[in-house]
Amino acid sequence: MQRATLMKIGKRVLQIGLPVVVLIFFAIFIEKGWSQVTAQSFQWNPWFLLLSFVGFLLQTLSYGVIWQTILARLGYHLDFRVALRIYLASEFVRYIPGNVWHVLTRVLWAGQYKIPRSVAFASMVIELVTKLAAGAFVFALSLVFWGDLGAVQALAVGAPFIIGLGVLLMVALLIGLHPRVLQGILRWGLRLLKREPITIAMRYRDILAISFYWCVSWLIAGGAFYALVIALWPRLPLAALPICIGVYALAWDIGFLSFITPSGLGFREGAIAALFKLALPVIPVALVTIIAILSRLVSTLAELVCVSLAYLSGGRQLREVQQEREEQHALSAKPVGDSAQGGQ
Repeated sequence: MQRATLMKIGKRVLQIGLPVVVLIFFAIFIEKGWSQVTAQSFQWNPWFLLLSFVGFLLQTLSYGVIWQTILARLGYHLDFRVALRIYLASEFVRYIPGNVWHVLTRVLWAGQYKIPRSVAFASMVIELVTKLAAGAFVFALSLVFWGDLGAVQALAVGAPFIIGLGVLLMVALLIGLHPRVLQGILRWGLRLLKREPITIAMRYRDILAISFYWCVSWLIAGGAFYALVIALWPRLPLAALPICIGVYALAWDIGFLSFITPSGLGFREGAIAALFKLALPVIPVALVTIIAILSRLVSTLAELVCVSLAYLSGGRQLREVQQEREEQHALSAKPVGDSAQGGQ
């Protein structure tokens, strides 16, 4: 019992302490490289920053659309506003340590609309797998545009190797998304986690369609990230747009898969800094650190705005559904004798 308590305390210290250490690490980078940043005529462009915010706003709204599409292909239909509200509210819970609370929250809320828990959970598994795969696919595609390889050249790695690696990764992802392969991978993973297996009741073309929608979502997010970079470093050429798209998509994947800090806090920012060092070394490291932290703040603000709008636009409908379910539960719990007397 004491050992379990110590492990729980140690995990919580790691969840809280690691983001603090990462932020301190970033602060040291900024402090050391600030003179280099100011020497490069560092400036803000509020219009590009606003454009970045709008882009992250659109990406956040796309989440609910894609989840609604997955449910429809599984045979269950939700109103767009309802699906968006459930998705956004549950996604915000990701910032609680553990990266699992949003799953439980959405499954329970979807049940309010007569969606079986097994279907809701399967829709989330399909959503997360296709979202992660699409992020990796977009990054692999972006490798084709790594013309200026920067630090990669110092490792004696040429452009043909990078392009070949990207193509190989894309082919592997397409194979892994096939229902039979995906089912086997999920069965193995759930067995390791000691969870009940699920069935992917979806055709290959449906999975590819969902993955394509996620690719579009990543293009929007990457464009928003590029606008944020331009807001701080206006000399970045348009040719760096696909690189920024791929970097942000892969950094999000890395942050999500970390499972240690809330919503991958620190891991996503570290991945952005490392990938920029390889692909776009022309940008000062301290400025890249600022860009990584600012992208987190802007995207989180976009989520907050979307969650607020979702609640304001549909709070009454959720209360009506909850009241209806309570009335049904009360009727089902009424004794049979009372019903008979009422009939007399």
